[in-house]
Amino acid sequence: SEVPGHYCPAFTVDGKILLDAGTIGISLNITEESDIQYILLTHAHFDHIKGIPFLLDNLVVRETGSTVTVMSGQEVIDDLKQNIFNNRIWPDFTRIPTPDAPVLRFRIIRPGSEEMIDGYRITAERVKHTVPSYGYILEREGGKIIAYSGDTGPTDLFWKKVDTRNVSCLIVETSFPNRMEEIALQSGHLTPSLLAKEIAKMKTPPPRIYLIHAKPQHQQEIEKEIPALGREELRFLTKGEILKI
Repeated sequence: SEVPGHYCPAFTVDGKILLDAGTIGISLNITEESDIQYILLTHAHFDHIKGIPFLLDNLVVRETGSTVTVMSGQEVIDDLKQNIFNNRIWPDFTRIPTPDAPVLRFRIIRPGSEEMIDGYRITAERVKHTVPSYGYILEREGGKIIAYSGDTGPTDLFWKKVDTRNVSCLIVETSFPNRMEEIALQSGHLTPSLLAKEIAKMKTPPPRIYLIHAKPQHQQEIEKEIPALGREELRFLTKGEILKI
């Protein structure tokens, strides 16, 4: 959801990598936009991709010469090609400004495989949402490890993968209050009580767990339910917050 003061998901990593792209143009300045080189998309729902068309348009109009590589699973890339960058909804930026030097490139990640980008080892794993969706684990060479679930309901493969790595920080969704568990499950999301069950699937949960994606109409209710889980490592991220991992 997007209402005043509550933006769609997008997180920059070292200024060059974006985790999802729901909010770019209203959050990043011209220089920061030009620094973006990679976008890791969890899935193709509009609230996670809506910043990409305007980012690409801005880069072309400013003649930056930049190329942004959008990375995700095959199904997500296919959705973008067929339904967004199709010269009907939005221009095909894989051919603009020229086919040889476009502002947009796509790169497919296979679930469970590892890719290297800008000094980071990237691992993608499937999560359970209403459309094909992926969580990501990012490991800086010689550094700490971040895990990002994107949108997910109860899932297994991603937590197994996280549990095998020494993850320092987990960013995970919690969209609905406990009383709305049925709609959370139907829509592929979590409540605080469902989140607790997901965390329990890991033998060694990350020491820092940041919550995102609360529906703004229910955020206060969700925030009141989190302390009952008895986990001090849980807290909500705030808009524009900078994390040092």
